[in-house]
Amino acid sequence: MSNDDPPAVRLALDDAVTQFLDTADAIDDSMWERPASDRWTVRQLFAHVVRGMAVLSQYLDAGFEPTGPALVDAAGYFRTALSMEAVHQGIADRAVEAAESADDDVVAWARGVADEMLARAATTDDDRVVVHFAGWIPFHEYLVTRMAELVLHTFDLQLACGFDVEAPATALAVVNPFLLELTDRADPRALALALTGRRPPFSCNVFG
Repeated sequence: MSNDDPPAVRLALDDAVTQFLDTADAIDDSMWERPASDRWTVRQLFAHVVRGMAVLSQYLDAGFEPTGPALVDAAGYFRTALSMEAVHQGIADRAVEAAESADDDVVAWARGVADEMLARAATTDDDRVVVHFAGWIPFHEYLVTRMAELVLHTFDLQLACGFDVEAPATALAVVNPFLLELTDRADPRALALALTGRRPPFSCNVFG
C-alpha cells in the first residue's frame, strides 16, 4: 500500500485505532501501573498514545501559517522532530502529565478522542497542511505519523501486558515502508542482524 493513496491511509488508520482500542479493552486494573518502558507505566504510555491522537484536531484548529521546513512525508517529520534538543524528555514529561490529568476511565477517554480524530481525518482535505513545532507536512502524510504511533505503541502495550503482538496488515503496509526509509538512523550492524532474524546485542532503533 502506498502512502500516496490517501483513502487507503485513512482506512488503515481506522484499523490501527480499532486494534489499539481492542488492546485497551483487554487491560485489566492490575496492569495499568506495570512498567511499559524505562520511562513509563502502562497508563502513562496509554496516555501518550491518546494525546498523540488528540493533537491532530489541535493542530488543525490552530490555523497557523506554514513556517519552518517543509517535511514532505512521515519520514521527514520524524527525522526533523527527533533531531530536536531534548525531544525525548519532553515527550516523556508530557505523557506523565497526560496520565495524571486523564479521566479515571482512560479507555472511555481514548474512545472519545479516537472518534474525534477519525471524524476529522474523514472530513479534512488531502492537500490541507498541518503546521506544528517541527515544520509543516501534508495532511495525509501526517496521518501516517499518527498511525505509526498507534501501531508501535500498541505493540508496546501488548508486550507490557503479556498479550499476543498483533497489528492490522493494512496499517503495517503503510508504516513499515516509511520505517525502512529511516534505517540510516539505526546501527547498521544491528539492522543487518535484525533483518536476517538474528538477535542484535545492541539497539536497532530508527527513532533513536
